[in-house]
Amino acid sequence: MTKRLLFIISAAFVTMAVGAVIIDHISPENILKVGLFKNSQDIAEWLLSFGAWAVIISIAVMIIQTIATPVPLFIVAGANGYIFGIAWGIVITMVGALLGSTGAFFTARFLARDFFSRRLAKYMPRVEEMSKTSGARVVFLARLVPILPSSIISYAAGLSKVSFKGFFVASVFGKLPEIVIYTALGHSLERAEGLMTRVTVLIIVLSLLIFSLHSKKAASFNGNTHK
Repeated sequence: MTKRLLFIISAAFVTMAVGAVIIDHISPENILKVGLFKNSQDIAEWLLSFGAWAVIISIAVMIIQTIATPVPLFIVAGANGYIFGIAWGIVITMVGALLGSTGAFFTARFLARDFFSRRLAKYMPRVEEMSKTSGARVVFLARLVPILPSSIISYAAGLSKVSFKGFFVASVFGKLPEIVIYTALGHSLERAEGLMTRVTVLIIVLSLLIFSLHSKKAASFNGNTHK
């Protein structure tokens, strides 16, 4: 059995399992609500309405958030911190984020490569750079910038030559800082809503600074090597 066939079978099984849970426990109206949540309090109350299924539904929401980004990460992570506590909130958020990222990565690499190559044409120069240099490092740095859609990073990585292991490890460490911060803030949700916005802005500024410095360093290095 080839790796591609094994992935397709596994992906189909996971999709059907998650889909069955969603169909059985979430009405179409509730699915549409996912993109309408404006703060962690709203999504926390919504998740709690599912009782014992809250963990599974939260992971499903994170998968959707990672693939399509209908709701900001800090809203979901904050809600998980509020409901499940800091430690479990981090684990649940990370599991959902990594499942979504993995699905997007393999979809672009094996199932719909031509489609995503056309849709992400403007990102292809960056994809080529990832293929020539340390792709995992590029993924890691991109994950540190909250304003870069997680789905775009995952699909672009799938189109590049970066290994899945490198992509996965880079995604774990790249996503970890903001997930930890947002989950911890969400643990004290009543006091954290305004603070989350300020922290998000701070993370974006610092991440862009790091990304900019790295890009200049890489450009300088490439310029010196071609002299």
